[in-house]
Amino acid sequence: MRRLLCVCLCLGMLICGCAAKEQTKQDMIKGALDQITPERIAGYIVETGCGVSTDELERLDKAVDEQTLAGYITEQYGLESGSWTDCAIYRRGGASAFEVAVLRLKEPKKAEDAVQALTEYIQNREGDFAGYEPEQAQIVHDSEAAASEYGDVALFICQNVSRAASCFQNSYEWFFRVPFDPPGEDDMTVYDDSAVVEAWRSGDSAGLSEKDAAILELASQVYQSAVTEDMTPYEREAALYGWITENVRYDQDHYDALAQLDPDSSNPYGPLHNHKGICIGYATTFQLLMDMAQVECITVVGAAFDSTGDHAWNMVRLNDQWYCADPTWDEGSAPEDWDYFNVTSEKMTGTDHQWDYENVPEAVATDGGLG
Repeated sequence: MRRLLCVCLCLGMLICGCAAKEQTKQDMIKGALDQITPERIAGYIVETGCGVSTDELERLDKAVDEQTLAGYITEQYGLESGSWTDCAIYRRGGASAFEVAVLRLKEPKKAEDAVQALTEYIQNREGDFAGYEPEQAQIVHDSEAAASEYGDVALFICQNVSRAASCFQNSYEWFFRVPFDPPGEDDMTVYDDSAVVEAWRSGDSAGLSEKDAAILELASQVYQSAVTEDMTPYEREAALYGWITENVRYDQDHYDALAQLDPDSSNPYGPLHNHKGICIGYATTFQLLMDMAQVECITVVGAAFDSTGDHAWNMVRLNDQWYCADPTWDEGSAPEDWDYFNVTSEKMTGTDHQWDYENVPEAVATDGGLG
């Protein structure tokens, strides 16, 4: 919400020493590994990285007894007996090569040896499918194993390997995020644009309220000035995001406890007509323009500054991938200087955004929406 405060906080972090703070955070994550379990990490990789429901898979470490599991890990994966303390293994079985495993080692310094063993398992596993199931063999061929700095190792035999690997490395930060506790300082009600969007698509605005009709007229002017028929969804998004960041300014009355904040700063009318708004106004304006552009979008009502200030932004879905976009914090910036356009959830976490992590899509793609 309060962008100036964010800038000051960021400068303070630089002055105090970001490296020291990051080291402290790493130590805190290490101290919380009993909560950041292989089970949680593996489930996150499967659901978010691989895009597969865990309900569709066999959980091998739950399906067999300890002796059978130990034999599988030593004989198949090639890890030394007793070298791990906990694990989670998801498989599809049958003629499917799909397999995601996360193992926590007793001695983190031996992680590279474990990765080498898992890499050899991948090579051997490819031979099981070569000539019989060529598509599955190719999936195995493209797979990999990796280690984290916290002493865990993981196996990714799946499609979207790079995304799965990214989820593995990011999972520690994800599970250690600053808790979201809605501050409740501002009215963060999300403007319902359904009637306006329906009128835009049908060309019939007769049933709209006076305010919604005005919003439709203003939004239509913006859309027609920024978007052309030959634009891709990404180009439409960028053009409309650019209109907001160029033409809308933060309502400074929000900083003044004695000022009366214009209620329209919290809905699209303020940004579209008055060219000013607060974060929920920016986010709902972008939401409306994305709905008009037929780009899948949601408004995230969250917080900032360690959950002490209300904040809102958006997520868009392009090429079946989710991306975060915060037009409020890119206010006044040229496109080449946008810091919050089509970024990852990790980026948002690292720039002091908090939200309902369990019920909001995770943005992991790093291509900025270009596919």
